[in-house]
Amino acid sequence: MKILHLTHTDVRVDSRILKELRALEEMVAYELHAIGIAELGSKGGDCTMHSAHICSLQVFFRSIRWIPAHLRYALIYLETWMRVFARGLAIRPSLIHCHDTPLLPIAVTMAWLCRAKVIYDAHELESDKNGQTRWIARCTLAVEKFCWKGVDGFVTVSASILRWYGDRFPHKNSALVYNSPVFSRDPAADVPDFKERYFHRKYGIPEDRLVFVYLGLLGPGRGIETLLQVFSMPDVKAHVVFVGRGSLRETIVNHALENDKVHVHDVVPHEQVVPLVKSADYGFCMVERVSLSDYYSLPNKLFEYAFARVPVLASDFPDMRELVERFSLGLCAANDVDAIAQAVGRLQGEGRQRMTSDIESLGWQAQAERLTALYRQLLPVVGRA
Repeated sequence: MKILHLTHTDVRVDSRILKELRALEEMVAYELHAIGIAELGSKGGDCTMHSAHICSLQVFFRSIRWIPAHLRYALIYLETWMRVFARGLAIRPSLIHCHDTPLLPIAVTMAWLCRAKVIYDAHELESDKNGQTRWIARCTLAVEKFCWKGVDGFVTVSASILRWYGDRFPHKNSALVYNSPVFSRDPAADVPDFKERYFHRKYGIPEDRLVFVYLGLLGPGRGIETLLQVFSMPDVKAHVVFVGRGSLRETIVNHALENDKVHVHDVVPHEQVVPLVKSADYGFCMVERVSLSDYYSLPNKLFEYAFARVPVLASDFPDMRELVERFSLGLCAANDVDAIAQAVGRLQGEGRQRMTSDIESLGWQAQAERLTALYRQLLPVVGRA
């Protein structure tokens, strides 16, 4: 029995897919395969990770810039379709796990020819997300509706997104799988350089000043400009450290040259994120309501802060508020300068805190169990070692 994961991203650096592949290592009676698209500028090829045979395809037309944009995108998709389809058909999978919408038509077509099952894994609310044009949103929703009959199982990342699909599409066997981190309970597993007060030592921050950390994409829609305004206020004595990459990184670096309370840290490998965050006092999980997907989101960083035992200041959105309040993860605030500044001021008065609530049910082990349970519903013969 063969299981095939399909994605338009590079499997080798996609943390969610790698965690799911790791979860499936405990299951037997199958071969595990994954096909993805190599990041632009990186080398493609085959490798083995988490017992999966991984193929990272280099798409020729992605590097051809002189072709008009619309034609180039069409050629990229056509090349991707042909190469992924040929490679996947040669595997003849029993189950195809398709990540996000772009390859869903390929997955459903391949499954029909191979008489395979299909799991559709929506990492976001696919038809209403940040940076998406109205035309692309409509096309995405049309693709989902057209392919839905060929889908046997559905996976997504928040309860509101799961309900949204449930209200608009016929019922499928479903699993809510949070994008939480794999963490170790062994303190010795932490990276030594990221021990207590690492940020204070690295940036020369006085011990009596709080350090807030921002993780993730440094791009529009993430509340970054608002945070820069907050930390420019004279009443805000705390410092903020931005960890990530993106189009606004240079803006933050320039701001840091004029404001000694703002700092930029290099990106660290995924497995080092939680140890790094432990040296902060509070974490930011502020997302702007630029799409329905953002409004319903449960970002990775919310869980990374939780398992670092660092309280979070999060957006006052339904799914974030529900988890923050249920597990005492921190505070929620509106996404505006005054509200965030007031919350930061309150936290400055309270001083450094650490979370003490039981959050084991949020961990990846619990999410992996939900995922493998769905696999067993669709392929009952698959079991544990």
